[in-house]
Amino acid sequence: MNPFTASIALAIVQFCSGVIMTGLFISTPSERFTRLWALSGVFSALGICITVAVYSGLEGNLRLLGLLLGNTLVFSSGIVAWCGLRSFYQRQSRDWPCMIIIGYAVSFTGLLVGEADFTQRAFLAVGGLQLVFCLVLLEFFKGMSGPLAKRYPRWTFGRCTGIGALLILSATLVSRFVISLSHPELFMPPEMSNLGVALIYLIPISGSLLLSVSLMMIYFERLLADKQRLATEDELTGTLNRRELVRCGEEVLARAVQGGRVLTLAFIDVDHFKHINDTHGHLVGDRVLADIGALLREQCCQGGMVGRYGGEEFCAVFPDWSEAQARQIAQHLLETVRNHDFGHGQRVTISVGLAVLQPGQSMSWDALVHEADLALYRAKSEGRNAFRMALAA
Repeated sequence: MNPFTASIALAIVQFCSGVIMTGLFISTPSERFTRLWALSGVFSALGICITVAVYSGLEGNLRLLGLLLGNTLVFSSGIVAWCGLRSFYQRQSRDWPCMIIIGYAVSFTGLLVGEADFTQRAFLAVGGLQLVFCLVLLEFFKGMSGPLAKRYPRWTFGRCTGIGALLILSATLVSRFVISLSHPELFMPPEMSNLGVALIYLIPISGSLLLSVSLMMIYFERLLADKQRLATEDELTGTLNRRELVRCGEEVLARAVQGGRVLTLAFIDVDHFKHINDTHGHLVGDRVLADIGALLREQCCQGGMVGRYGGEEFCAVFPDWSEAQARQIAQHLLETVRNHDFGHGQRVTISVGLAVLQPGQSMSWDALVHEADLALYRAKSEGRNAFRMALAA
């Protein structure tokens, strides 16, 4: 492949990447990061096209202007892509990215006005792009931070692909710069060597395409994670929703029956919840449910599962927990909720009904839930803020 054909291929790939990123933004106009990625794709495509035009025969002031615009747009595309990645990972934007771009443009202008040679300009271009690669790599490695990080897998295929693409681009850029210092003739058109074509055009084409694909992949991976979470998790409390709880509970119960193992089911209800809503409002009521959900998740995290069964009712399943352990965890749950400060000046309590599947016993999910529900009814009718065991058949 000759340099001209390779440069045209690079320009076409960058143009297609820009179109893809623009299409992603059009599909999701409310997302700030897709807008930034689309802008990055447009800057990159324009920058490559202008650079190709420069080396295709522009002379004089047009050549100098083309070099300035082409290099600045390519550098700007990387900075904007970095800002988009920060927005995707929900980190605060900064004002200084614009200052970096302006500083780069001013520095490159100074080199052109001062009639600096190719090596000096290349040093600035390589240093600028390496800065961009390092910034984007840092964001990829940090990933999502804070409480939201628990919602998503840390390492995904898209994220690893992005890191790999950046490492390829960075290694290629450094190799090209180092080799050009000792053997500049390898990169000089029109008789550019195969190595020069590979380092300047072919490998950057692959790396740029992989990077664009990785950005789309991490976005769609997050969409799939959100979709799965919404399908299985109760949005208010963060516990399992009823459908997922029943599905998982039936599977665990079937294994317990088959293996002749013990299993405990707890039905939990917030006492006087209607009074809380009527007195303090539904926002406070929602906050109470969210706090109780967090407390239950924390207490049931070791070997158990908890879900919101409906309204102010929760259900927890404890595989391999005996009746003695069930009584202990129920008492602990009562004390934890009773001693928690819910922020509205009123103590909140719960009632718990427990049903235990004994080893060798066979029972359906509905039957076990019914037993726990009856025990809960007894706890509430006998004064609340207590737990009761299901009566033996």
